[in-house]
Parts: sequence; C-alpha cells; structure tokens
Amino acid sequence: MAVFSLKYRDTRPLLRVVLHDPAPDGSAPGTVGPVHDLAGSTSWKLHILLSDGTAISRDLFKVGTDAQGELGYDWVGGDWDSGGLVVGPSLPLTPGVREHRMEYEVLGPGGARLTFPNGGTSAGEAYDTLRVWQDIGQGA
Repeated sequence: MAVFSLKYRDTRPLLRVVLHDPAPDGSAPGTVGPVHDLAGSTSWKLHILLSDGTAISRDLFKVGTDAQGELGYDWVGGDWDSGGLVVGPSLPLTPGVREHRMEYEVLGPGGARLTFPNGGTSAGEAYDTLRVWQDIGQGA
C-alpha cells in the first residue's frame, strides 16, 4: 500500500503511481509483482473513497511508455470544492489529518477492466491511501 500526502487545498505534490500485477504465488512477503503494461488500454480513472463514505472519480493520464505502467493525476483547485476532497463544511474540521482510500481503474479492449492495487505485492494490499493534512496558513 502506498501513501500519498498533501495539505488541504494544495495542488502539489502531483500524484504518480506505477501499477503492478500480483506477485507470483509463493513469493516472499513484500515481493513486488511485475509492472503492469498499459498497452491496449483506453481509459484510466482515479477513484477516491472519502472518509465520509462519498466516492469521487477523476481522469488519469499515462506517464511515459506503456511498458512503464505509470499513471498520473495533477491536482487542481477545484478538487477542494464541494463534490471534491471536501468532507463536511471544510476539511479537515479539526487539526490533524484525514485519510481516504484510493484505487486506479484501467479499461482495455472490449471493456476489460482491471483495478489496482490488486495484490501487487505478496502482502496483498487492497488500497492506496491519500492523507490530507491540515494547512494552518489557509484556515477553513
């Protein structure tokens, strides 16, 4: 499981993720599976399950070659508007951090669908985590 962190209302750091297929059965704990080749894929989505149970989706883009298996998302100011990463009247409501689950969807020929992380290591992780920290300089 990867953890990505940013502060409330920030648009950096950019999100970049390399997708991995599951590690072979019998691999040692923590073994990373092979990079997923994006050849033939037609669409890429970021899905975030917010801590309040709301799910949001954003379009991803390929970074580099298909064989590198890397996708990216560049945060924008609108991600902090209602319907975005905001939970309740403002996020976070109190000092600290909020954590949200993330996954990446890849669509291929004929509507074939793969979702990552999918056990890309032998530890069998299910989601990446987005941590949003309070930014005391921006207030509520």
